[in-house]
Amino acid sequence: MTEDTVDDMGESSSNTRRRFLQAVGATSAVSLAGCSGNGGDGGDGSDGSDGSDGSDGSDGSDGSDGSDGSDGGDGWSPDGTVRYIVPYDEGGGTDTYARGIQEGFQEELGESLQIDNIPGAGGLNGLGELYRADPDGMTIAGNAGPLEVAPQLLNEPSFDIRDLTGLGVVGQSTWTLVVNEEYEGEVETFDDVLAKYESGEWEDIGVQSSGSSQDIIVLLYKYQYEDEVGWNWQNRVQYTGTGPVAQAVASGEVPCGIGTDAGTQSVVNTGRIFPVTTFYGPGTEVYPDIDSVTDLGYPQIDFVGGVWRGMYGPPEMDQEIVDFYADVLERTTENEATQAWSDETGNPVVFEGPEAAEQNFEDAFSQYEELEILDLVNENQP
Repeated sequence: MTEDTVDDMGESSSNTRRRFLQAVGATSAVSLAGCSGNGGDGGDGSDGSDGSDGSDGSDGSDGSDGSDGSDGGDGWSPDGTVRYIVPYDEGGGTDTYARGIQEGFQEELGESLQIDNIPGAGGLNGLGELYRADPDGMTIAGNAGPLEVAPQLLNEPSFDIRDLTGLGVVGQSTWTLVVNEEYEGEVETFDDVLAKYESGEWEDIGVQSSGSSQDIIVLLYKYQYEDEVGWNWQNRVQYTGTGPVAQAVASGEVPCGIGTDAGTQSVVNTGRIFPVTTFYGPGTEVYPDIDSVTDLGYPQIDFVGGVWRGMYGPPEMDQEIVDFYADVLERTTENEATQAWSDETGNPVVFEGPEAAEQNFEDAFSQYEELEILDLVNENQP
């Protein structure tokens, strides 16, 4: 893979990124089987052990206002608690989004929402559970695309996540480098981070497992952009998600690591870690005071610098159910409780429809195959 190819990627991935830019007003768009250690449960960032606040969240018994997919209340609506699979650990960004919108979602749904964390295999454990679920509308899932793309390509499981039914996109996150509190005041920029590795004081960095977006970021910046960046890390310490990465940095197990802005925020708020830079050019609304690597003049890697927050159902879900959830999700992003959470945390919530959710996967698969990203990963296995 040539340097020009990756530069071209910054342009050729514009289909996916444009949707985020339009939706969030300038804010865009991989992880293999959980390879090492459990990295803790990443409990910070969770406000409920079972993912439910126990309310029935009802402002209408059928969860519909008569628009798309409903006929004035005569269309499909869930009968009982809806299971919401989060295919990553508690405390990670996908979990944070699920719990952040939970109150508003329940209000618009007209039923309670049970969050079920099923981490592992780079998101494929949870999405595989969704794939095998009955497409009756009672089981849905969130995701952190394009994290799940490389695991699908590398592992070739018995199912294809592109067959999942898109329900909508509700927001986006960015990958952020966080550092242990011990170095606050000493490490202020990405340049300082690079100097720590160049001197040999730091050797390890925390990321998700092989093929994850974080893994690709550090591989690109060490090997593909050796002359421009030359990130001289020695060991990628791999975890199952942002929650465990943030906890590992906070405990000093690794001096720094990469996680989503949404997933690291709760630990940043404790003061045990602090953000230094984001790998998505337009920056992050969660940490508005930090520079992006693009701001600092380093190569643009937006195609792995962002995450879309999508929702999906099992394959072959009836269009009536899809329309119901699309309507609920759109109203959820406009719900007062959801907007309050977004305003408080900086995590954007803007709706895009089912077609965007499915097209995001198609675009990401095309991008990774075109760029032969898996070759980069396979050539540099830990």
